[in-house]
Amino acid sequence: MTPLNERFEKFIRVVRQLQNDLPAPSDFARHSVWPEAQKDTPILCLRPPNARGLPLTTLHHVFLHFQREISRPLPTTETVAVQIAASELCARMGEAFNDETSRGEAFDECVSGVLEKGVVERYLKPTPLGHYGKVDRCIEEANIPIALREDKLEFGHGGSDAYMNLLRCS
Repeated sequence: MTPLNERFEKFIRVVRQLQNDLPAPSDFARHSVWPEAQKDTPILCLRPPNARGLPLTTLHHVFLHFQREISRPLPTTETVAVQIAASELCARMGEAFNDETSRGEAFDECVSGVLEKGVVERYLKPTPLGHYGKVDRCIEEANIPIALREDKLEFGHGGSDAYMNLLRCS
C-alpha cells in the first residue's frame, strides 16, 4: 500500500470511531447528554460558544449569499411605497389611453402613495433665453418643483395614443 492509502484508511477508522462514540441524534435533546457530548468531540454549532469550526460562509457560497442578504437593512416604509409605485407604473403605463386626461389620472393614482398630486397646468416663466411654456402637472416639494409632466395626444402613423414626458428638476 502507498502512504496515501494508509493515511486515508487511518482517517476512515478515526471517523468511524467518532461516529460510534457519539450518542444517537435523539439523545442530544436530553439535558444530561448534550453538555457531556459537547466536551470531548463537540459538534461545531456554537453551542457552547467555543464549539466553532470554519465559518459556514467558507463552506458554500449559498451561506455567504444568505449572510449578505440578512445583513442588509430592511426596507423602510418609504422604500416600500416607492417600490409599489414603481410596480404600479410598470403595470399600468404600458396600456393604451384614449386621451391625455385618462393617462394623467392613471399616473397620479400610481404615484399617490409617494408623490402629492401636484399643481395642475403650471405656466413656466420665460428665461433670459426666451424659453417658456406650460406643463400639465408640476409636482412640488416645499413649493420647489421636483418634477414636471406634460401629457400629450398626438396623431401619428400608427393612430394615436396619449403619452407623457417627465422631467426631473434639480
